[in-house]
This record gives sequence, C-alpha cells and structure tokens, in this order.
Amino acid sequence: MGATLTIRGYGIVFNSPSAPLGNPPFIEQISPAAWSPEHDATDVLCTFDHDTRNYLGRRSSGTLRLGADQTGIWFECDLPDTAAGRDVFALVQRGDIPGCSFTFRADDDEWSKAPDGTPLRTVTRMRVLELGPVLNPAYPDTSVAVRSMRNAGISRAAFTAEKSDSMTDTFPTGAIGIITDDDAKRSRDDVKLFGRSLSELRDGDWIKAEATAYAPEILAAAGKGSKLIGKVASFPFNRQRGYVPIAPRVTAVIQPRNEAATFIQNEVTAPDFAAVKVSAMVSIDKDTLVDIPPTEAATNTALAAAIGQRMDHVLINGGTDGDVTVTGMLADGRTTTVTAIDFDSLADAVARIEDSGGVGTAIIGRPADIAGVKKKVDGNKLDKLPELISIPDLADGTVGIPAGTVLVADLSSVAVALRKNLEIFKTETAPEAFERDRAFIAGRSRISSVTLADAARVQVLKVGK
Repeated sequence: MGATLTIRGYGIVFNSPSAPLGNPPFIEQISPAAWSPEHDATDVLCTFDHDTRNYLGRRSSGTLRLGADQTGIWFECDLPDTAAGRDVFALVQRGDIPGCSFTFRADDDEWSKAPDGTPLRTVTRMRVLELGPVLNPAYPDTSVAVRSMRNAGISRAAFTAEKSDSMTDTFPTGAIGIITDDDAKRSRDDVKLFGRSLSELRDGDWIKAEATAYAPEILAAAGKGSKLIGKVASFPFNRQRGYVPIAPRVTAVIQPRNEAATFIQNEVTAPDFAAVKVSAMVSIDKDTLVDIPPTEAATNTALAAAIGQRMDHVLINGGTDGDVTVTGMLADGRTTTVTAIDFDSLADAVARIEDSGGVGTAIIGRPADIAGVKKKVDGNKLDKLPELISIPDLADGTVGIPAGTVLVADLSSVAVALRKNLEIFKTETAPEAFERDRAFIAGRSRISSVTLADAARVQVLKVGK
C-alpha cells in the first residue's frame, strides 16, 4: 500500500462574501462565532461536489479532521484508495479544483446590505453537515491543495504535490501550524499583533489595536473565547464611565372616542455604569516570534480567547478590580431553588421569562450540568428548550459558573458596555524577558456591570433541598 493521499484547505472562510446566491440575489457570509468544530461533535462528511457517491472521508472515522483559526474552518482529509479519491487528488494537484463548499443548517442569521445595496446575510449560528472540494465554489476565498511536507500548516500559499507520511505533517486540533527552517526570516515590522507591527508597540504603554474596532467576534476567537458577548446587547464606549439606556415595558391602550387619553407612564431610564479592565498576557521567545509566522496568530487567538472567556465570567459572576465593582447575572437575576434541573424546571423558568415580556434564548451552565440536561431531557423535548451554552472554568481553574446552577436567560435583555477597541502593549525590558530573550504581549478590554431590562429575564436555577 502506498503513502496516504491527503488534501487540506479552508472549507469555510470567515467574513468572506459569497458569489450572488438565490433569486432575487443575495450575498452570504459566515461569522467567526457561527460554528466551532471544537464544540460540536457532528459527524461531518467530506465529499467531492456535494455528491455522496464521491465519498472522501468522515469525521467519525478520523479520515476527516477539522479545526478553526482566525481565517476560517480548515480541514484535512485522507483520501480513499478509490477512483474518486485518486481523481480528486490529481485534479487538486493540477489546480483544476479551485476551492471548496459546505452544507450547513442555519440556526440564526442577520440581514443587512452590502456596499452596492445587495442584501447581505450573515450566518451567526449554524451546524456544518458536509464539506469538500467542488468545481464551482460559491465562496471564492475557500481553498484546497494537496498536502506538502514543506508547508505543514494551513496556508493560502501554493502547495507542492508530494506524498508524505512524515510525523512533522501532523496537524493536531488547536495547533496553528508547523513551519520549517526553509521559511524566510522576518523583520519586526512584519510581525503583526492585532494589526499592529511589533516595532510600533511601546514598552508598557497601552495603545489601541488596529483592525479590531468594536467587534464581539474578536473576543469569540474562532469559538475558543466568549460564548455570550455576541448574544447580549452591548454598547461601545470610550471612557471609564457611561450610561446604558433601558427600554421600559409599555402597555398600549385603546383610545376612547371623544375622551381624554389616559396612559400609564413608563419612563425611559439610563443608569450609569463603571467598567473594570480585563487583561491577559503571554510570553514568547523573540526569535520564535520573528521567525515563525503562525506564532502571531497563536498569540492573537490566545489573548482574545482569554479576554473573551473572562468577559463571560464577568457577565455571569461580576467582579472587582479593587476600586470598581461590577455585577453579573447571578446577582441580578431571579433565583429559584429546584430539586433537579430537568425539563419541567427549565420550562417553568422559560415561562417566567415570557411572563415578564421576554423570550428565553439560552440555558447556561457548566459543561457537566449542560450534559446532564441533554441526558435527562427526551430528544423530542430538547428541541423545545432554548440554546444550551456550556461555560467551562478558566485556564487558571477559576470557576466559570457554580456546579448545580443553571441560568435560563433572555440574553437580548441583558446589556453591558464594552470598550470600543482592544488595547495592547509589549515589554522586552522585564528581568525575565531580558534573561531569556523574550517579549511579553498583553491585551486589554473593559466591561461594565450587567444591566437587565427586567430582573425576571434571567432565571437562576439552583439545585437544593
């Protein structure tokens, strides 16, 4: 048996517009937070031209591997020793197959307009069912190439056609890529951290990151960061303090004929807020940062993910920096003690949210508690519940959400203020940096207290006696 033939590429590219679709035509793009293979165990198929007769691999057998980075969803598929497999490898090697396509189920989307006025659909939540190389890709920025020993990482660059069983070609989930010594050295100006070159960053002096204007997707970090920021109502701000307007619940009346109007006065309020700073830091050898291009993507992803995860922690638990204290949903919501977190208790919580004029959009808990819901609730009933969101503990062991506690929430009724831009700085002057020839890179954002349109819109269920 010869060496395995393998292809790889980007099946999905984030925020990349498709060719015009449908009639009347519209353009489609995929949000970075729409789907993460790391958090969805769906058995995705790989086919050629969406034809299962041209089967190439599948996730459950290990012949199809998926991952996410800042560009999009990458795939790597070991082709079968069949006519279809050999043909696809040859066509990709010759450059006859330009890109990829995918089949998905959209769970949520947003509509706007492209610069030319064409309707623009942004898919914000979906489940991928199938992907693979196609002759006429709807998304022109997707790519596919045969595996190469020189470029073991995912790249837009052209790949040479080689067969390989080298261990250096391994691409484990979560890795950014493996670069060989053949890669050209870079200058400090070529190293981009959140859009800023390394030479622009001043030691210990926070500056605004470029190309990261107020965007919750940045903090989602390809599914590894915040799971909540993109779902709550958020207001951008530039200063330490500000105001969040709350729309009151208003009852309309039938105006009696020839009589003076009578209304219940519902005041629009704008409570003030203070914000806390959320920051994270990583260190890296200077030579590694300069010589190996994927390290800057790893740095960006690690910082954005860490900040995003801490943002979720603040949304749920609140926090303090010693001077400013902010509150979270656990403190501001309505707490109910239940004997078990099952369908009945969850459905009752959704009903209480609806009684307040809201809509239950999410059930939030620890991964073990969310798994418990999936085990206890019958499959037919599970679809009737809001989206299930798992909040893991932070990397340092800080508890993300207490065990035996689940939040049922209308996240659109949860408001926070966020700093418009991420901020970054570096230092190469610290003793450890000097001794080990390292650079320390830090990222920072700000988040305010949670403001609820109605306390009943967040139902906190705690298991107790």
